[in-house]
Amino acid sequence: ETNISITKRIVNNCRRMETIVKNLLTLSDIENLPRSRLEYVEIREIIEDCKETVLSVYPDAEITIKSNDEDTRLHVDPDLIEVAIRNLLDNAAKYSPPPAKIEVTIEKEDAYTKISVADKGLGIPEEELSNIFQRFYTINKEKSGSLKSSGLGLSIVETIMEKHFGKVLVESKLYEGTT
Repeated sequence: ETNISITKRIVNNCRRMETIVKNLLTLSDIENLPRSRLEYVEIREIIEDCKETVLSVYPDAEITIKSNDEDTRLHVDPDLIEVAIRNLLDNAAKYSPPPAKIEVTIEKEDAYTKISVADKGLGIPEEELSNIFQRFYTINKEKSGSLKSSGLGLSIVETIMEKHFGKVLVESKLYEGTT
């Protein structure tokens, strides 16, 4: 029984290290993004795909998608945008009490498109908001529960947005949710 317990911990730690290495490789790939990988894609379709992926892990989650325009085409690297949106949806589901209630909004303005991912989850303490995009930063464990995180997901999201000449912003209220 002790061997099984130790083996399980080893396997879990190997999986965690594999995730960290994959995330670091993704960051490296993003930082060398060639313009030739950019193409016009329907962002709503990418969000729908990400929704299905997240629902496969969090089947009870309720994810709605809204848009102020029928045309949701953007000039992006579709693979990287998918990584960013999937990370945001995954965080929203992970840090929400089940069933997670997540709303994705696509707002087209004159010169830009704003994509918001809002949840009604645990929220982020105000004193931690300025740090959440730093690599390897994780929220105070007492406030976020004992959920495991590599601290790379939001750093990846921020890097992807910067490579697309965009930015990522966060609003959050503790125990009320995050956008």
